[in-house]
Amino acid sequence: MKRYDKVIFICTTNTFCSPIAEAVYRHMAPAWIPKAVSRGMVVLFSEPISPKVNVILSNHDIGVSNHKHSIQLLKDDITKDTLVLTMAFSEKVKLMEEFSMHSNVYTIGEFIGEDTDMVNPYGADNEQYESFFAEIQKRVERVILRIESIYHEEEGNNDSSGK
Repeated sequence: MKRYDKVIFICTTNTFCSPIAEAVYRHMAPAWIPKAVSRGMVVLFSEPISPKVNVILSNHDIGVSNHKHSIQLLKDDITKDTLVLTMAFSEKVKLMEEFSMHSNVYTIGEFIGEDTDMVNPYGADNEQYESFFAEIQKRVERVILRIESIYHEEEGNNDSSGK
């Protein structure tokens, strides 16, 4: 049995960071690991995702999928087997407080063994946006590798052949 039923990438408004993480994950992840979505912690009304998302992703031949507007995270989005990855520690704390969650919730950095937050480069120049993309791509790749290793470890633990 797989450890996670899905992965949710979370940022504050779901208009920039988490949609990029979701798109990169969908582009890179093998079909056999959990599917990913993205959500926002504070979505007062549905907004279009940042036009920068489309530009950055198309520069790297990655589609946005059908994620066109921000989506509020709801309690129903999360099961006991959902892996929840926030962009920043403050989002993790808010999530844990509001949803009384204490397991399977990490910052994306924590999950891959780094202790830095992903910071939205809002208003920055194109070079900083590209730098952000390179960092999120690297981290999402490491998330995928970590999930794969967890699944392979579980398969090894469930192998009753004694090999």
